[in-house]
Amino acid sequence: MYQTIHEPIWVVGIYKNAQFIPKKFKWKDQELYISEITLSNNVKDGAILKRWYSVIAENNLYRIEFNRTSEQWQLLEIWVE
Repeated sequence: MYQTIHEPIWVVGIYKNAQFIPKKFKWKDQELYISEITLSNNVKDGAILKRWYSVIAENNLYRIEFNRTSEQWQLLEIWVE
């Protein structure tokens, strides 16, 4: 099941074929390297456009979000068993 986090993160990535690909993110004092992107999806929250990613980093599954209006990144959830 997912554990809700909703904390700010910093993301580093690259642009390839006009799409952003996250490569690592920093949460608290940890740098987590993304080994796989399992899902990316555009969503609309009222008038706010967001981009969601499900990523695998350090053998854990994370959901991260980019708010296109505020240009802020956020860690939404972590999969815990």
